[in-house]
Amino acid sequence: MYDMSHKASLIVVGCGIKFFAHLTNEVIAYIKQSDIVLYLVNDPILKLWIQQQNQYTESLDQLYFSCPNRADSYCLITDYVLEHLYQNKHICFVLYGHPSVYAKPGLDAVKKAKKEGYYAKILPAISAEACLFADLLIDPGSSGSQSFEASDFLIHQRQVDISSHLILWQINAIGILNHETTNNKKIGILLLLDYLIKYYKVTDEIIIYEAAQYPGFEPTIKQTQLKYLPDIQLSNLSTLYIPPTKIAACDQATLKALELA
Repeated sequence: MYDMSHKASLIVVGCGIKFFAHLTNEVIAYIKQSDIVLYLVNDPILKLWIQQQNQYTESLDQLYFSCPNRADSYCLITDYVLEHLYQNKHICFVLYGHPSVYAKPGLDAVKKAKKEGYYAKILPAISAEACLFADLLIDPGSSGSQSFEASDFLIHQRQVDISSHLILWQINAIGILNHETTNNKKIGILLLLDYLIKYYKVTDEIIIYEAAQYPGFEPTIKQTQLKYLPDIQLSNLSTLYIPPTKIAACDQATLKALELA
């Protein structure tokens, strides 16, 4: 897989959501052929599998948990990956899901490496959003789709188009910047509910979604009304989906200009 004209390279890959089933042949080849495989994944079975594919592997869990603030941990991880690159190695950095979706260290490492003249790239992988579209039978092209990280959505008071699909990620970690689990997560959910009811009725349908993690398992799909959001048991994998509640109006002048009316 490697172009040996490059004395060093960084390939950031994702293992997808569902163990092994989402790994591509290209990703597997890079894991097997790299000088070293650095990985940050949450599944113990996947960790073991990675270790079995290459003689030189290293988990970055220790770096991830080394700082109270996750942002500081991400900086340490990025720098550590680049340190290996500076040693003229062909590196494969493995991340959960899609490697540039809510995965800052991989994205930052590739950007910095390319800026410094190294060969670096990110390979696409199946994301939780791709799983959501499939499991909930959604075509985002039918009415548009808005997708936000929940803390960002709330803090910046993002505007909602209720004629499109709304997806909010990491709803169980609103305002949480560290690794501690003692934070009052309920406050974040209540604030989120207060903001959403500016756009939606309390009786509007919502879905709490979690993609299946293993082959043969089904996704978790909890369908309820918006007003019951604070009562739902959430996990760190929970995603909030709200379907369109109205049909978008057509602009007649544009339709005429395009000769569609």
